[in-house]
Amino acid sequence: MGKREEKANQTKTKIVEAARTLVREKGLENVSVDDITKLAGVAKGSFYVYYKKKEDIISDIGCLEFRYINEELEKMSNLDIISKLDYYFKRYKEGVFSLGVLITKSWLQNNLNCRCKLEYDYNTISNIINDAIKNNELKKETDVDSLTYRIITILYGLMLIWIMNGGNIDINDKRIDVDVYNLLFPFMEVKDERI
Repeated sequence: MGKREEKANQTKTKIVEAARTLVREKGLENVSVDDITKLAGVAKGSFYVYYKKKEDIISDIGCLEFRYINEELEKMSNLDIISKLDYYFKRYKEGVFSLGVLITKSWLQNNLNCRCKLEYDYNTISNIINDAIKNNELKKETDVDSLTYRIITILYGLMLIWIMNGGNIDINDKRIDVDVYNLLFPFMEVKDERI
């Protein structure tokens, strides 16, 4: 990467981080492009190099929190599916919590018109499931599509309930933990352990 590209990435990161800070405090509707660029210490025109309108930045704010999950999961290739999905649920909840209610709400509203986040989550989870089938952890006839959407529904449901309660639910509360083992049990390949 050349110096110009590096500087451009640094500028964009400053803009995204400034927007994240402001939107988390005030909500998207109460933040202007001027506010964002002032906090970022960049010219207003720099914002428009990357975004057409302020609402467009929400996806990048959300991506700051979620971009490492796939990389981390790839490093966990030796773990079983239960460990991977436990980790995925934990990191997802942490990501949403660190974004805060106002950003998550704006991010969710923006993603209603764009399937990119759903597709991203679908691909991540279905890859975990397909790997488990290849590793004989799940039955070969497992309906990957159905199981993937079931998991996504749980994740999105947790996020929605958290937003609707204004963030007043402890994401580490055991009552809202996902029992991955019982979720997967009907699909698990049972080994014959008779003596």
